[in-house]
Amino acid sequence: MVLWGCTEKQLISEETIRIGVIGDNLEQFEYSNVIYESLKVEELLTNDELKTKYNFLMISNEHFNTVSESDYISRFESIQMPVLFVDSTKGWMPFISPITLQMPKLYNEYNDDQFKQSIVSTYERSGVFSGISVRYSADEKLSQEEFEELATYIFR
Repeated sequence: MVLWGCTEKQLISEETIRIGVIGDNLEQFEYSNVIYESLKVEELLTNDELKTKYNFLMISNEHFNTVSESDYISRFESIQMPVLFVDSTKGWMPFISPITLQMPKLYNEYNDDQFKQSIVSTYERSGVFSGISVRYSADEKLSQEEFEELATYIFR
């Protein structure tokens, strides 16, 4: 007789990981130690418990134009927590403070790239990109392996 044991897959460690999710169309990969909690985009500005409640935030592309507004970028910089922008076709520039006045102001003002990227920014320094991204074809979505690579960066 052979007994097979099933172990549930965990992300990074055995500790519970809480992810604040902004957007309805995000893939939520299943792990036994991950809890996804839905947030409204406005909560980024009003919820003072974000950094203490969540390990990181995931934001879908449907909210990128909103979160590229200066109030949101200032908020990201002030709470200094990792944010995963999923499926950007315009890179990471829209999610940092503009370095010069000649730069576009909102996400939709940037040029489209032929690829998509999922980008982690840790907001350690104002106006400076600190993070990593994974790039994939425009007709693909963020894969579980890529998600794990980005999460590993967050928990380094």
